[in-house]
Amino acid sequence: MVKMFIAVLSDNPEERKQLCKLVGKETGSGDISFYSSNFQGVIRTILEPTLYPDKLQPLLYSLSIADYVVLQAGQLTPQLGEIIVALDSLKKEKGFMISDIELPIKGTVLESYHAFSSPQEAKERICSLQPPEPSGEPFSLVDSAFQVKSVGNVILGTVKSGSIKKRDRLIHLPSKSEIEVKSIQLNDKEADEVPAGGRFGICYKGGPIERGILVPPSSSFSISDTIPGIFTKSPFYKHEVPRKIHAYSNFQFVEGSISDSGLCLEKPFAFRSSERILVTDPGSPGLRICGVFSAD
Repeated sequence: MVKMFIAVLSDNPEERKQLCKLVGKETGSGDISFYSSNFQGVIRTILEPTLYPDKLQPLLYSLSIADYVVLQAGQLTPQLGEIIVALDSLKKEKGFMISDIELPIKGTVLESYHAFSSPQEAKERICSLQPPEPSGEPFSLVDSAFQVKSVGNVILGTVKSGSIKKRDRLIHLPSKSEIEVKSIQLNDKEADEVPAGGRFGICYKGGPIERGILVPPSSSFSISDTIPGIFTKSPFYKHEVPRKIHAYSNFQFVEGSISDSGLCLEKPFAFRSSERILVTDPGSPGLRICGVFSAD
């Protein structure tokens, strides 16, 4: 059975939840909520950034996981503008809108988004979406980590490319901790493997880890607290970039600054060549995305 992830975004939390409930059944909640729909042999996991717009991180976490995006736009607000900037900054080209208003999307990836007029039309479109072809090296994201009495260390997450099998040895980034997969839960059932597009629960051997990345022992990721590259300020960000910023990519949200030599961060950060790292100011009363840093 094939699987995929769809982020439902809006500046209105209640509208997001209503659409998610129209499409699927809630299977988990936190700063992101998950809903599941099984239709015509495809399991579609719907992501809802529950604590957005109060916090920026859930929006970015949802976009890191999502294969497709659904944007609900009832009126133009600063928060809706921030979502548009996030989608364009991360080049989320696969998506559509529920809207009947004019939006400032000229020159952004949203120019190619089809607009539907009702949630019911959007539901039909969601149920017809097909998973993209997985590509690239094996790569997974961990969104939750905790301990269960009599079971041990457990992580929840998503496989973006490749797969995870029982007894696999994996490296958590940026900590470089090694873990060994003991057992896998997939759709609340024991499984031997999680394919691309799957959301997993894994019990593993190894020490506690946090949100982040899982890769095989050999991967193309580099880890450093100093990242060379080029920063491009968003044309929508009208202020001076603050001295203290937060860098975001793949569930990593690390404080630091921008210098002539690149990003200087307070903790090690995992990245690949040409990685699009968002530079953010989470305490800003306005737009919280300052621009994009492209790693060399």
